[in-house]
Amino acid sequence: MNTTTLNHVLGEQLIDVRQAALMFNLPSYWLSQAKERKQRRIPHYRVGKLVRFKPAELEAWIVGQQASGEESADA
Repeated sequence: MNTTTLNHVLGEQLIDVRQAALMFNLPSYWLSQAKERKQRRIPHYRVGKLVRFKPAELEAWIVGQQASGEESADA
């Protein structure tokens, strides 16, 4: 299956840790370490031994984190 077909099936291109960290200005260890991903509930995909992310899901996660932080500050 070529990359174009794979992206069509997935609906969106998957990005790696480095790309995600740069794109969303996140610490790369949050994305690369399983313990951090689990603790922070960061949406990700395992492709063999590789970790990949969907940009739209990361963006939604960040918005959700900001919203929950604002709720905590208001309480």
